[in-house]
This record gives sequence, C-alpha cells and structure tokens, in this order.
Amino acid sequence: MTDTPAATPATPAPAPQPAAASGSAQAAPDKPASVAATAVAEPPKPSEPIKFTAKSMKIGVVPFLNAQPLVWEMKNHHQLFSVPPNEMGKLLKEGRLDVAIAPIVTKFLNPDLQIVPVAAIGSKGPVKSVRLLSNRALQDVDMLYVDSKSQTSSLLAQVILKKWFGVKELVVKSVNVDEFSPSRLKPWEALLQIGDTALVAAPMGLIVTDLGEEWFRYTQKPFVYAAWMARNVSIAREIEMDLLASKNEGLKRFDDVVKVYKGIWTYEHPKFKEYLEKNISYAYGPEEVKGQIEFQKLLKEHNLII
Repeated sequence: MTDTPAATPATPAPAPQPAAASGSAQAAPDKPASVAATAVAEPPKPSEPIKFTAKSMKIGVVPFLNAQPLVWEMKNHHQLFSVPPNEMGKLLKEGRLDVAIAPIVTKFLNPDLQIVPVAAIGSKGPVKSVRLLSNRALQDVDMLYVDSKSQTSSLLAQVILKKWFGVKELVVKSVNVDEFSPSRLKPWEALLQIGDTALVAAPMGLIVTDLGEEWFRYTQKPFVYAAWMARNVSIAREIEMDLLASKNEGLKRFDDVVKVYKGIWTYEHPKFKEYLEKNISYAYGPEEVKGQIEFQKLLKEHNLII
C-alpha cells in the first residue's frame, strides 16, 4: 500500500472545503470520495479556550477514536477532514492537506514530508485496536485479509507473520472490513482489523492476536502507528505549538472525548476511556523513534518496502 507519485505532475485539485460549524467536514463537489464527512469530536466549550497561533490550516485526521484527543478544540480554528490512513500521503503531497495524523509508513515512502515531533498514536504493549482474527495459530496462515484503508497496520501484520511466526508464502488481499464477516475465515486465513472496528468484541471461537502486544513482546520497543506530518518545514514549524496545545488539553479530557465522539457506540464509555488511557500512547520521543527505525528496518529486510 504505497503512495506512488505520478510520472508527470497533474493539475492540482481544489482543496477540501472547511468543516461546518457542527464539526463535520463538508464534502466539496469535486473532492475525492476518500475525503469523507468527519466524525471529529465536537467538544463542549472549555472555560479557557485554547489560543491557537498558526494561520488556519487544512488538517487530515484518521477517522478513529484514538485520534480525537490530538485534535481537541482544533476545529474552532483549523479545518479538519476525516481521511482514510492510506490517502494521507497523497493529499499531503498534492497540497490538499497542510498537516495530517498520517501512518508512519507514509514517512518511509515520502521522506520529504516533515514529522512534527509533538505527538504520535502508538502503543507500548497491547493496543486493542489493531488485531488479527484467525481460526488457527498464525504459523498456519497463508492468506491475510487487510482493511482496504489500512497501511501501517497491514505492513506490521505482514512483518509479524513473516518474522516471528515463520510464514513463508503469504497472500495479502484488501477487503472492505465493514462487509467482510470474520465467520467466512477458512482455517488458513486471517483477518486484520484496525481502529474502532477492532474494539468490538470478536466473534466466539476465533483467536485474537493483538499486534501491539506481539510487537512489544519481540522488540521491547514502542510501536508508532501514526504521527503528525506536515508537507514542508515551514508549515511544521508554524503549526507545532497548536498541535502541542491541542494534545495537552485533549489528554486531560478523555472522558469528554469519549462522550462527544460520534463513533459506533452508544454505550460502554468507561471501556473506551480506559482504552485511551491505558492502551494508546501519545508520546513521540527517543524510544518511539527507536521503534520506528526498527520497523522500517524489518520492512526492508522482508522486501515490503524499498
């Protein structure tokens, strides 16, 4: 799953239109289907609003609960767009987004993009929201179904299967996980689920393998699924303080984030607050960089990226 630039530059597409006052992004008539109406949380008005200092920018947000603390109150100044993970690199390079919470593989495939080192979406052990479902032990798997919107998690699954479960020949097929029932899995197949879908209880009888837990078991390093990226250095420098301020406020407001998130649940708020507090790490420091470098090295070792 790569973002391969075209051989000749295309005429730049119009930029996405700003989010409406309700907090949902409005789809421009000529905007690609991948830039969808956003489920970005709309927070109640805080007593002391965040003072954003950068000019208003177009910001891409993955449509999952775990991204919401990083963009707390940001829609009051910036334009937020819900974008599938595998589209982030393309839209950044085209200039249709200024900044995005992009899969870490986006950086590997697009070295010119600038990481803004104020926050990431990662884990230091079980992550819950990135998992494989299978009928048998993973060493018996030779067919992997992945979320068609995934990028980093798909490659992580392949590394784990090849490196630590000894899978030699692996066929990978993209599917719409909203339409693919795990009950269809044959004994030699596994299904990757990411994001909100993976937080729902798995069907009885299936083996659940948490990829965050497996990564940490074998490497003892944090795993970075996504990080803030800007399309150039000047934008990264201008937006840095806004991203940091939003993160610092959002990490104090997990209860509010869960209550206002327009996701797939109407109950079990404590369960999902605990997920944000205990399973997701928002740090991006030296240890996270070590984990990122290790992942890139393993991807190259197994010829999954150049």
